[in-house]
Amino acid sequence: MNKILLIVVLIFGLNSFVFAEEKKCRTFDIACKTKNFVNETKEFQKKKVGDGVSQLKKIPENLKKKNNQLKQRK
Repeated sequence: MNKILLIVVLIFGLNSFVFAEEKKCRTFDIACKTKNFVNETKEFQKKKVGDGVSQLKKIPENLKKKNNQLKQRK
C-alpha cells in the first residue's frame, strides 16, 4: 500500500514540473493569447532567420563542389 501511494505521489509531483513554464490564458483573455502568439512567432522567425543565414553562407562552398563535379564528368 505504501509503495502504491509513493508511486502516485511521485507521478503527480513530476507532472507539475513538466507544465511549469507554460503560461495559461483564460478563455476570453484576448490580450494574453495575442501576446503568447506574437512571442511564439518572434521565436520561430529568429530560429528560421538563423537557419537561412547559415544556408546562405554554405552556397559558395556548394557551388564550388558542384562545379568541380561537373568538370570531372567531362
